[in-house]
Amino acid sequence: MLERTARPLRGLGNGLASAVDGFYRLAGGPGRLLQDLLNGSWLGHSLHALVVDVVVGGTTVVLFLDILRVAFGVDDLAIASTWALGLATLAALAGIASGLTDFKDTPPDSDERDVAVLHGALNIVSSAFFVASFVARMGDAHTTGFWLLLIGYAMVTMGSYIGGHIVFKYGYMVNYNAFSKGRRAKSFTAVAVAADVPEATPTKVMFGSTAVMIVRRGDVVHALKDTCSHAGGPLSEGELVGDTITCPWHRSVFRTADGAVLHGPAGTRQVSYAARILDGQIELQGPRD
Repeated sequence: MLERTARPLRGLGNGLASAVDGFYRLAGGPGRLLQDLLNGSWLGHSLHALVVDVVVGGTTVVLFLDILRVAFGVDDLAIASTWALGLATLAALAGIASGLTDFKDTPPDSDERDVAVLHGALNIVSSAFFVASFVARMGDAHTTGFWLLLIGYAMVTMGSYIGGHIVFKYGYMVNYNAFSKGRRAKSFTAVAVAADVPEATPTKVMFGSTAVMIVRRGDVVHALKDTCSHAGGPLSEGELVGDTITCPWHRSVFRTADGAVLHGPAGTRQVSYAARILDGQIELQGPRD
């Protein structure tokens, strides 16, 4: 039902995602750092999930204080509710920025992107009501502020439900490898002839049924799971720069030695393997915990 409702927003979603992606590309290095901040790569998971908890929790507190004031005549709550709403509103603005940053990497022309647009639209409009409520309260129009808050709260509740739908149905901003870590081997297992693997070139090999990207430099080999933790892109088709590999889909950057995230949108370390060359064979063990 949500997918059918959101489908008319597809054109808007594709255009918005392209605009946000264009902004970050135009911003260059500083834009990359801002994207890392808003994606939450430094946290190990989405920043958006953190800040929207503040929005929902903060506005719930404000609504509770308002009900105590309006329905039960409890005095001296106006100042507390105003500043609690101010905090929630700042978090809502951070939620919009982080949400748009995550949104740009959703698959184009997909139900996932369509529903994400509906989710974002509700949250943006609800944030406008929170801003209006805060302004009204600063002018001592607390009753007006209450009704504006109530409308915004109803909208952010719907938006939160839809956000949960995106996460639980589509795995939005969830570690792509969480439930498919692949083969585990306690002993080293041969996967390729070393001489057949080009020097300093991302190369895909099969470790049982698991695709692994290896990079050989002389007798040193690094190995990461080929499937990007962000959205499943093939790292073996990415760009190798120094000791880093860039995913070809959304430009997440990982350190080849251990899979550490250097740039988002990925937030989860890439699965890595111990690797060695023995008797002319490249052998893998793991993955590492």
